[in-house]
Amino acid sequence: MTRYFDDVKVGDELPEVVQKVTIPVMQRWVASAETLRRDHYDPKFAIEFDGLPNAVMSGSFSQAYLWQLLFNWAGPDGWVFKAYQKNAMMVHPGNTITFFGAVTNKEEKNGLGYVELDLGLRREDGVVAVPGTATVVLPLRGGRKVPYPFVREPEASDA
Repeated sequence: MTRYFDDVKVGDELPEVVQKVTIPVMQRWVASAETLRRDHYDPKFAIEFDGLPNAVMSGSFSQAYLWQLLFNWAGPDGWVFKAYQKNAMMVHPGNTITFFGAVTNKEEKNGLGYVELDLGLRREDGVVAVPGTATVVLPLRGGRKVPYPFVREPEASDA
């Protein structure tokens, strides 16, 4: 389904994704991503050798989930232009995390719709452990398609 810029409103929320963080989930992630740092799946190692309170979720895990949240929301005709995240707080096994996002601004440029979003990962205690922002480009209803691959077109102010 195409998501059109015209149908998006500031304040719209992206569908949230909830994930229970467990050691098996963490082990599968680091194995599939080939980031086999023991502090990402071995609590005893993380505590005894790294001085951490527990094993810690990989930053690339949260990045992948946030990008998937954006891809799903943008749909097949949109483009995730850029995204930023900061791994600000640790996430440990036993946490239940929620990936979220909301539209903060929208602007039409060069016949395309640019949508700004705040997004992140929130722990069950309400702490946003991974805050971020993103820009998604969407087509206008009745307008041109978002080019693939998308490259920001120069604006008059860029000259």
